[in-house]
Amino acid sequence: MSNFKATVFKEAEEVERIEREEVEVIGDTIDESLKLAARHFGKEIYQLDYEVLERGKKGLFFSEPYRIRVFPASLEDNLDDLRELDKKLSDGSGKLISKDLQNLLTPKDVDAWVCIKYYRHGLYMKYHPPIGNGKIISTQEVNRQLGLRGLNTLKESDISKFLNENSGEFVRFGDSKLKVFHDATVKIELSDDRMKAFATFYPPKASGKDLELSDFIYELKKEDIGYGIKEDVIKDMIENELYEETIVVAAGEPPVHGKNAQIVYHVRTEKKVTLREDSSGKVDYKDLDLIENVVVGQLLAEKIPAEKGKYGRDLFNSVLDAKDGLDVVLQQGKGTILSEDKSKLTAEVNGQVVFAEGKLSVETVYRVSGDVSMKTGNITFLGSIIITGNVEDNFQVKASGHVEIYGTVQKASIEADGDIIIRQGVTGRGEAKIESTTGNIVSKFLQDAVIITDKDVIVQEVIMNCDVSAGGKIVCKGKKANIIGGKLKAGVLIAAKNIGSPSNPTTELIVGVNPKFIKQIEEFQKKILDTKDSLDSLSKTYKTLKARQESDPEGFSEDHLSYSKKLESGVKKLEKRISEYNVEIQKINEQMETVGDQGKVFFEKKMFGGVSVRIKNAEPYKVKNEIQSKTLFLSEGKIQMKPFSDPDSEKPSGRRVSKKPTTNVGSSDVSEKES
Repeated sequence: MSNFKATVFKEAEEVERIEREEVEVIGDTIDESLKLAARHFGKEIYQLDYEVLERGKKGLFFSEPYRIRVFPASLEDNLDDLRELDKKLSDGSGKLISKDLQNLLTPKDVDAWVCIKYYRHGLYMKYHPPIGNGKIISTQEVNRQLGLRGLNTLKESDISKFLNENSGEFVRFGDSKLKVFHDATVKIELSDDRMKAFATFYPPKASGKDLELSDFIYELKKEDIGYGIKEDVIKDMIENELYEETIVVAAGEPPVHGKNAQIVYHVRTEKKVTLREDSSGKVDYKDLDLIENVVVGQLLAEKIPAEKGKYGRDLFNSVLDAKDGLDVVLQQGKGTILSEDKSKLTAEVNGQVVFAEGKLSVETVYRVSGDVSMKTGNITFLGSIIITGNVEDNFQVKASGHVEIYGTVQKASIEADGDIIIRQGVTGRGEAKIESTTGNIVSKFLQDAVIITDKDVIVQEVIMNCDVSAGGKIVCKGKKANIIGGKLKAGVLIAAKNIGSPSNPTTELIVGVNPKFIKQIEEFQKKILDTKDSLDSLSKTYKTLKARQESDPEGFSEDHLSYSKKLESGVKKLEKRISEYNVEIQKINEQMETVGDQGKVFFEKKMFGGVSVRIKNAEPYKVKNEIQSKTLFLSEGKIQMKPFSDPDSEKPSGRRVSKKPTTNVGSSDVSEKES
């Protein structure tokens, strides 16, 4: 797909919208467009809002970009979103915004408390002040809690000083007295795999001492535990007095076995039929998605290397072995490139990716043995296609290379970038379409079909009731070689043995006018119209802003002046763009003038009534009575006739015209010989 360069410009419909800046962005996806706009505004993507002006389309050979209008999201929009959330969460009461949200942002009310610890080396207390509207703690309450622990009470003046200073640390209040069997205790238990140690903490009895971290560690060491001790967990148990709860206080580190190397495929390795539904729920049984196309340089697969194992340790510091991951080999198939480190596989050519015998290959030719039918579904391939049978009604074949069909094409569609060769012919019944972008179209016969190519159309027998457009030649040359009915347009010449028939069907021939040039002119004219619409909009805004500057120069701020200059620059750029489009149209017209003068029509035997011939812009020549063996050409702005001459013997001036392509039997290659 072509890369579209994102263009960004400011636009305003009225002066009052100056404060609101908008940009139009063109990009392959909405995500890419928003990233460009975010970089332009200097904002995050979530701070932007957008409106889709033109939705992009993705195709096999051509794509169209997205065009969106992007603008900063207003603060009011964000508040609306919050209010909407409030309605959903609190039935529109407003509680989430006014009250509940405030409670989430501020701590809840917590009463003051004192942590009392009675260690072998003394009595310690730590003060936790109230939070929010929590209650304070009195000196009497502190003494009451000391009494509950069986400890001596303290002077109220000492407690008051302790509370007022609020150091946030443990403060010592005298020595401790030993009282056997009243101290806090801890029970240690081990898991069967020797990887976890559990501790259950029991409170001290009256006047008994609290356990310290060193006491806990000592109990663990008695069990020979020397690895993975969780000191932070033990400190939390002690300080928050988590009594009679069984908690993991030590844990070993299990071994981690290394992961095996693996191949990650970025394409399908199994071809499964996938049926898709359209918006109305209908399933297209022709679109079976059996071919996966890849392009040059596309990543097909990559190897994730094996990982080394990581040794573990149990609670007793014994080493636990770990296994390293096993390696695998990323295999290289035909049409692929393997990186030097053998970790990445990419496509060397455009084509179909095939997975067989454990490796990926890219095939540049896709062969269909038999008909294109319900069995195969529609075919889309980035390469050349060979079909040994027919293409049945209502099926599609698309290729980025050549297409060669051994049978007939029925009411179907064939598209290719290269040559299209149809050995038996086309019976289109008014609905077949054969189109080549840069190649020739070669067929035994063409009937009731639309034929389009930038190069030549070569037919062996008959072209009947077809709409044919060729940038080069339309040649019908064989035993019959008749053109009957329809409309044929060629840039260089049209040649056949007989044109028309005794029944005088309407047959219109136009030469000297390249359909490709006409299409290019139409595209440029559309661009001019679109650009003029944008120019009118910017010009109106610019003129309004200039009028305001002239009427109120003092109220015209620096921002207004800067915006006015940008509008002026935008107007000049659009005017220049329109001028460039007109120059391109003029160049194409000049090319058409040169080529058109050489346009000719050749018929070796007869041209019948009902045939109309137009060369370049000359007055059409309408045949009323049968004419014998002539060449029609343009001279002094009028269509003239001369005796028939072989088209291959013509030597046109100013342009090299390719001769009839030759088709090799059994090959899809078509070559041209320059005269």
